[in-house]
Amino acid sequence: MKFYNRKKEMAFIEKIKGKDKKQMVVLYGRRRIGKTTLMQKAFEKEDADQFLYFFVETLSEEQSLLQLSSMFSKAVYTNWYDCFSDLFQSKRYIVFDEFQNFNRINKSIFSALQHAWDETQATTKVFILGSYVGLLKQTFIDEKVPLFGRNDFLIKINPFSVNESISILQSFGYSQQQAVEIFMLVGGVPKYLLAFEEGKAIKEALYELFVDEFAPFKEEAKNIMIREFGGEHKSYFSILKALGGSRKNLSELKDNTQIANTSLSKYLKELEDGYEICEKTNPILSRKKRNAKYEISDHYYNFYFNIIDRYFSAFEFDSEKTYKRIYPLIPNHLGIMFERFCMQLIKENPGMLPFIPEQIGKHWGKVPGTKDQSYDIDIIAYDEKNILFGECKWREKKVSLEDYHSLVKRSGYLSYGDKTLYYCLFSKSGYEEGVENLKNEHVLLFSYDND
Repeated sequence: MKFYNRKKEMAFIEKIKGKDKKQMVVLYGRRRIGKTTLMQKAFEKEDADQFLYFFVETLSEEQSLLQLSSMFSKAVYTNWYDCFSDLFQSKRYIVFDEFQNFNRINKSIFSALQHAWDETQATTKVFILGSYVGLLKQTFIDEKVPLFGRNDFLIKINPFSVNESISILQSFGYSQQQAVEIFMLVGGVPKYLLAFEEGKAIKEALYELFVDEFAPFKEEAKNIMIREFGGEHKSYFSILKALGGSRKNLSELKDNTQIANTSLSKYLKELEDGYEICEKTNPILSRKKRNAKYEISDHYYNFYFNIIDRYFSAFEFDSEKTYKRIYPLIPNHLGIMFERFCMQLIKENPGMLPFIPEQIGKHWGKVPGTKDQSYDIDIIAYDEKNILFGECKWREKKVSLEDYHSLVKRSGYLSYGDKTLYYCLFSKSGYEEGVENLKNEHVLLFSYDND
C-alpha cells in the first residue's frame, strides 16, 4: 500500500534519529490515524538488532513483562526497572505502541520506566505512541506523575488536511465533488480514506465498507468504544447516539440519554478532552456561556452514529433492502457536515478570505423581539477590523437570491461595531444568475459543482 504524505513527520523523526543523545518522543492521535504506519515507514530500513517495536496489550503484568523481555533478551526479569534498563542499553530505537495500556496493567510501571530512563547513559531514542489523548498528555505534563517532563517532544498526529484528503481521493479517480462527500463521511483519517482506493461508486463502497455482512467498519466504532470504556461503554454509546448528526445542549442530552448531570458532564469531558471525539461550542458572538452545545467532531463517528448505528438492527435483518431505503438519508447528513467542512477549509486555508480571521465559529440564538423564534449562522469569522458571515448549502438546488438575503437578514440580528462586512456562500451546485451578479470583493462565492 502506498504511503501518503507525512513528509514533515518523517523529516522530524529522521532528525531525532540523527541526534547523539537519548530522546523520548510522544506521538498521540486517534485510532486509525496512522501512528504505527508512520513508525513502520520511518524504521523500515533499520537493522532489527537496533530496533524494537512493542505493542502494549492489556495482559496480566507477568505476561506483559515476559512478552517484552523475550523480544530482546534471554533473561527472565522479575521487575520492570531491570527490564527497561537493559532494554535501553541493547536497542537504539524503541517504539511503545498504545503506551497508555501500561496504566491499566500497573500504574507503577511508569515509575520504573522513569527511573530507568533517568539513569541510562545510552543514546536510545524512545517513541511513545498512544490513542487515549487525555491520559497520554496527562502522563507527561502533570507534575504529580512520574514521567512528568521526561519527554523531549509531545506531538499530535493529525488527520490529513482537507486539501491532502481531496487530493488522495482524486488520485483514486473521484471527482472533486465526490471526494468532498467522502471526506465529509469519514474525515481525513488515513485508514478510512485508503479504503476507497479502488475508486468504486460511493454508494457501492459504503455498502461494502459499512453494511455488508463482512464489512470491515460495520462494528469498528462499537468495538473501539467497548475496548476503551469497558463496563461504562453503554453510557458513552447513549451520548454518541443522541449526538449523531446533531448538536444538543446539556439539558437535551440529559433528556435523550437519561444520564444524571454529574455523570453526563464527566462522560462528555472524556469524549471531548480524553478522546477528542466530541466538542463543546458556544455561539461565537455571545458573551453567555450557558447556551453551549455539544456535537460529534469526528467525521467517522458522526456518520456511524447518525446512519449506520441508527439502522444497525435493520441491516442485520435485511442489509440490501435497508440500505436501499436509508441511502437517501445520506445527503441530509452531508448537508450537516458541509458546515464543518467549510469551517475546516477556512482554518486550513485562511488566505481564501479577504482577511486572516482571529476567530471563526458558528452562531445561534433567539430572533430579537421574539420569544420562540431562533436563528443560526453557519460561519462567522472576524478580526479586529473585519467580519464575515457565511452560509453553506450542500444540495442539488443552486443557491438563490432568497438564500443570500436570508443570510443578510440574520447577520442584522447581531452587533459588530464598525467592522468591514463580508458575506461568503458555499454551494454544492452553484448559484443562480442573480447571486452570481452579486459577486465582488465583499461577496465571496465558492462552489463544488462538477461543471
